[in-house]
Amino acid sequence: MSLLQIRDQGQVSLISLSRPDKLNALSLELRSELLSSLRRFNSDPNKRVAILTGEGKAFSVGADLGSISPDLTEDLRSSFYPILREIRFSSKIFISAVNGVTAGAGISLALACDVRIASRGSRFVMAFHNIGLAPDTGLTLILARLGGTRFLDRLLLGGEISAEELERDGIVKLSDDPVSEALKLGEQIASGPFRSYVASKKLINRALYHDLDEYLEYESAMQGYLGTTQDFKEGVKAFLEKRKPSFRGE
Repeated sequence: MSLLQIRDQGQVSLISLSRPDKLNALSLELRSELLSSLRRFNSDPNKRVAILTGEGKAFSVGADLGSISPDLTEDLRSSFYPILREIRFSSKIFISAVNGVTAGAGISLALACDVRIASRGSRFVMAFHNIGLAPDTGLTLILARLGGTRFLDRLLLGGEISAEELERDGIVKLSDDPVSEALKLGEQIASGPFRSYVASKKLINRALYHDLDEYLEYESAMQGYLGTTQDFKEGVKAFLEKRKPSFRGE
């Protein structure tokens, strides 16, 4: 059974993460399927715009802890980062349509898109610290570049950011129906001066993300180290046992 639902509308594709019972947590299988689908989309000369969304009550709550590798560095480099690169360095335009809650790497994928549309009241939850990790999948760089110093406290200590906060900083657009608005915008982009949009994306990448690959190397090494700590082991154990973790800074 597919963990993605893809709806093609001419030059626009709607790609929906489809694990609603797990809040679209990014299992190894879902990551693999998403990466393959993004590569097919990016290599299709007839496609111009992709809309990324999640079915049910969430966009995505990030990594599925039941399917992460003991080697977090390798996990990031082999699947999370390639997905991020397919979105950010694509010669197509990506729109995220965010509903409900998104967390962890799910935030990274949503914010990596060129245009971000979120439902009113949706929440962006930074829960890495609850399992003894730091933000990953480029989130610190992406959010700091988009929002400046505004959200550094959440990146440092964890917590939530509301869609309304992100809208005030111009990071997301608010909508009562993000998917419908994204589809409408996607059609406008696909039928517009598309090459100029792609050139604009390349200029934005040059301005904001020229050092993304170098950053990801550093981030993956940092996260790999944290994955060996006692706090990470305790954080995951507490999460699975549905209790508050007892961290020791070790």
